[in-house]
Amino acid sequence: MEQEIDLRPYIIAVLQRWRLILSCALILMVAGITITAIPKQRSSASADVLIVPSTSQVTLDPRFQTTNGSQASNPTTQRQALVNLASSSIIAGKVLKELGESSGSDGIDPTQSLINQVSVSSTSDLLQITVSDPDPARALKIAEAWGQAYEGLVADIYTSSQFRTDLLDSELEAAQQRYDSAQRSLETFLSSGQIIQVKNQVGQLNDLLSGSNQAQQTLYTDYLTRTGQLDLILEDAQTLRDQASAQGTSSFAQNFAALLLRARTVDSAALTFQLNAGDLSSGEATTGSATVDLDQLISVISERRDQLRDQANQIASAIASNTGTTTGIDATTRQGYIDQLAALNSTYEQLRAQQDLLTQQRDLARDTLMLVARKRDEQQVARSSPQIEVRYVSANLDPKPSLVSRALLSGIAAGAIGLVLGVILALLLDVIIPAMRRLTLPAPMQPASRSDAPSDRPILGD
Repeated sequence: MEQEIDLRPYIIAVLQRWRLILSCALILMVAGITITAIPKQRSSASADVLIVPSTSQVTLDPRFQTTNGSQASNPTTQRQALVNLASSSIIAGKVLKELGESSGSDGIDPTQSLINQVSVSSTSDLLQITVSDPDPARALKIAEAWGQAYEGLVADIYTSSQFRTDLLDSELEAAQQRYDSAQRSLETFLSSGQIIQVKNQVGQLNDLLSGSNQAQQTLYTDYLTRTGQLDLILEDAQTLRDQASAQGTSSFAQNFAALLLRARTVDSAALTFQLNAGDLSSGEATTGSATVDLDQLISVISERRDQLRDQANQIASAIASNTGTTTGIDATTRQGYIDQLAALNSTYEQLRAQQDLLTQQRDLARDTLMLVARKRDEQQVARSSPQIEVRYVSANLDPKPSLVSRALLSGIAAGAIGLVLGVILALLLDVIIPAMRRLTLPAPMQPASRSDAPSDRPILGD
């Protein structure tokens, strides 16, 4: 069975000590009212600063991007960092300069003293900076200066301090030096003129070999043309001989002279045939002698035609086998030119490869220089674009309660505390202390009681 708790001793102790309890409550109430009324009232002012929930990131060149560190941080930790930054000694120093105060009283650090007057609270994106000071005007001035200094400090930290253009300036200088070196190497190679000399030599040998081939082609064509013309003259000479045999020499002299002139025009070898055409026109020439002269001309033209045909065949064979002829470059010289042209072509390709390599190095250095220059320009633009932005909203004096209401509230609170202390003191005097004394005193001795009841001990047998 559970034992019941007896509360009567406690209630009796409180009722018996009601004067003590009431005295404690009255004493503390009077003390609270007095303490509230005696000291000078301190004023407070509050400044509101808004954290703008937006960030900006400038990207001018997609090949080289700077990731904004503020975008990767946790919003909670970022807000806590901004709250802690609002109590920075840097802000306190700026505010002291604006107030024109540089030293504290009694050797106290003015910066720390000013920080102790400021408290920062935030439950959302709005920071509230509260300043307490005996002078209301000074409290308001400190709150305004603190909010403005905090806005400027955040702008400095999250803009210009986040982007170090000095690193890119040194990289840009190194890229400029690499580009200048690559450009000088390319200019030095081109100014030597080796590739131009080799290219000219290759062109000259190509022209020489192609000119030789062209000359052979032209000579071959000329031989074929003259051979064809001589064939036509031979046909006319044969026709004239047949006419002389059938009709006599009435018009033979004129026709024979024209035929001879055509033969001399076609080939100078016909000049070796000497004939006086005037003898034919004098009528002294006989048909037999005219026929002999004509046969002699036909023989000369036929021989010359055969010579031209043989020479044309030789040239055709030389062109087909790519060998020299008596009218072109001989085979040994031609092969020497071909070997020299092959060596020059190899040298030219090596020089071209070297030129291409130097050009690629110059172009790569130029692209790197332009990339770093664009990135530096990007960061210079980004320096004026804050990554995290706070805006100072306003500052105002906090309303303070009246002295009577504050004294009344303080008295009620102090009286309640005194009432609790009086109850505790009454219980201590009337309940707790006597109980502790009873526990420490020895218990009184009691006589042993005799019983007529038979003993419970067992009877032992004999």
